[in-house]
Amino acid sequence: MYIGVEETHYEYRPRLIIWQLTSAGDLSGMQNAVLSQHECLLILDSIARFAKPIVVFTGPDITSRTDLHKIVSYGNTLGLKTIVEVKPDQLTANLAEQFHQFGSRVFRLTIDGCIDEDGEMRFKQTPSYLKLEGAVKLLREKKFEIHFSVKIDQPNLRKLGYYLDYAFRCNAQGLYCHLSFDKSIPEVAVGDGFSHSLDEFIGSISDMKYLVPNDMYFSPQCVKYIPYSVGDNGFDFSHSEHPRWIHCCLAGKSFAYIAEDGKVYMCSTRCKECGDLRENNYDFKRLWSSASILNLLRSYQRTCVQTRLLFKEHNILFNNHDVMINNLMEIKQ
Repeated sequence: MYIGVEETHYEYRPRLIIWQLTSAGDLSGMQNAVLSQHECLLILDSIARFAKPIVVFTGPDITSRTDLHKIVSYGNTLGLKTIVEVKPDQLTANLAEQFHQFGSRVFRLTIDGCIDEDGEMRFKQTPSYLKLEGAVKLLREKKFEIHFSVKIDQPNLRKLGYYLDYAFRCNAQGLYCHLSFDKSIPEVAVGDGFSHSLDEFIGSISDMKYLVPNDMYFSPQCVKYIPYSVGDNGFDFSHSEHPRWIHCCLAGKSFAYIAEDGKVYMCSTRCKECGDLRENNYDFKRLWSSASILNLLRSYQRTCVQTRLLFKEHNILFNNHDVMINNLMEIKQ
């Protein structure tokens, strides 16, 4: 079913936007350079006039942006809840003092690569781990809540379990997972006598949620867990200790990813570009509502793997989707 632009304005609004403000490479002198402060403010203004999502600012060496405070301040002035993800070695006392005006939840520490298991010490006392410990101590001293984020680019439950264990031992308020499986990661891995899918991995995360306190957030950011419907699938879990859950991809429904050059993608893997905010006069609402890929995703309730396969199996469909929409619009008229 085709969902028209006028319908998406009300039916689907962004609730979470991950926005990478800095680039891993050098974009200086290139046509698609990093968004300027003025461009960021224009986009924030457009977002706030359309919805009031959580905006998570991230990116390598994000504190190198001297306008970071101004961007966050403008978002807060517009009524947006803004979060800044920083590496432990980027967090300083001066930075904490500067951003404290935005509340006790403004920071998330990215703990990628900081936690390694150790048979004797539980966690290896590496330089990155010790910097993480110092950053946690600083946040506590400055009266911030403890929130962590982690990028998951491999379906490794044991490694994720150690991240969760560390967050639990720190009495953290949240561990936020960014699913970033690139095209090289197979949807289903088959080995000697076993098979395991990305969907099973994501489903296992919902089982791990029962191991943490009720007041601690732990979940991927781009999916939503929903209970199995007994009537739909014939399975009866009424006698189970915990309900069984499935997940659905939120791309285009309530989740979006903005890259450092203003391009919008369906998720952080950047597998499919949905549009360019520069080409849309920095109008996020227009892009969100009219992007053909996002509108097509709204016609489905799919898991992460099903969404990936949709792009792989129907690549021609996506490439020609603009033509299909134009034809449908002509028929409606």
